[in-house]
Amino acid sequence: MNAGAANIIVQGFLKGGFDVFDALLSLSFIYDTSDVKDLEEGDLRAALQQFPLAMRGKILGGGAVALLFSTEDMAKLVSLTNTGEAVVKDSLDDAEMSTLAEIADSTLGGGVSNLTEKFGQDVELEGNTALRLGEEGTDDLIAFMDGPATLCNFQFSADPHFDGSSIMVYSQSLEDTVPPQLISAVFGDEDAGEDAPLISEGEMSDILSGFTPEDDASASGGGGAFGGQPPPENLDVILDIELVATARLGRVEMPIKDILNLGPGSILEVGKTVDEPVELLVNNRLVARGDVVVVDEKFGLRITEIVSREERIESLR
Repeated sequence: MNAGAANIIVQGFLKGGFDVFDALLSLSFIYDTSDVKDLEEGDLRAALQQFPLAMRGKILGGGAVALLFSTEDMAKLVSLTNTGEAVVKDSLDDAEMSTLAEIADSTLGGGVSNLTEKFGQDVELEGNTALRLGEEGTDDLIAFMDGPATLCNFQFSADPHFDGSSIMVYSQSLEDTVPPQLISAVFGDEDAGEDAPLISEGEMSDILSGFTPEDDASASGGGGAFGGQPPPENLDVILDIELVATARLGRVEMPIKDILNLGPGSILEVGKTVDEPVELLVNNRLVARGDVVVVDEKFGLRITEIVSREERIESLR
């Protein structure tokens, strides 16, 4: 498994799939991934006990992808689609499975469409469906992947109906279709593996150029933290320095008179739509972008993009 490519495939596919859920049900789904690892038969057999319903499809050119859900969550999904009311059931009849198959068409289609946008090249489904698998379907799903596969656990929620978990499985051959420059943009190294740093030492030194006060910088001849000189080869000595990290939803400029009129209930337009990523700034410099997630009832930021050095410089202007 290529950790960089796996991250891009999982995040890209789920983003597209949950965008379809959002539009279909007029809800706002959030999700968080964990435990991305090589698929093992024992792990899959245990997963199918809990998540026996699969939305799966073959990818044109090779490979496959599947989303595994619990019966209860899919029963609510189908009933909300059909009647607008969430009904909890422990089984689906043939008519409900047909509805789920239609939802699967759109969901899987949304996933590959988002990958197409990210990759800059076509990723197309050769066919897709929704079906019951259960534990006895382990061998069937492994064969469907047609080679080594990756498994990823993810949690998802949408008030007030959903708060559950699920599984994504995809063929590792899809990792070969991820453009190397896209992996490099996320991991800072085309051959990034599981332990590769997300930011190179050169990029880190550029970020840290905002750490030295202006008077110190001018005294040393300018040019950021290293006074215009090349950064030291070993940055280990400063890795424990604390910096201020800020998650910025948006920004707005206001006259003082408008600020004085603010009170409880006032609404500020921050210049961004709800589906735009949140910005991560370190020492007031743009470093990354990501999606808002909820972790243990607290808001968090899941990083989806490390910005280029050129963008960071542009953000200072």
